[in-house]
Amino acid sequence: MKSPLHGNSVEAAKAAEAAGEQGEFEAMYKALFDNAAEWSHQETSQREAFFGYAEELGLDMDRFEQVYDDPATLERIEQSAADAEALGVTSTPTFFVDGERLEPTRVEDLTDPLDAALEG
Repeated sequence: MKSPLHGNSVEAAKAAEAAGEQGEFEAMYKALFDNAAEWSHQETSQREAFFGYAEELGLDMDRFEQVYDDPATLERIEQSAADAEALGVTSTPTFFVDGERLEPTRVEDLTDPLDAALEG
């Protein structure tokens, strides 16, 4: 099965986790996606780029590095990847509502199941 992880995605996930520890998950998430073309399919580590995003966000760099390098951070990411694989997730985004995997081709393919779940 093809993994939803690619390139430097584990390193990016570590950066998001480390930023999240300082309450800046969303800001890091945005920086990662805004710059994905620069880092996502590189063969070499993009750690320097991710630390640059953290600096731009004004994060405490010592705390950021500590969480980024903490083996527990990698364990959480690996567990999430294993959970995704067990569910058959091979790409992002993948959507589930009430345990059912959705294969949306139009907006209503998402909104209708969500509306039904909220009514039920």
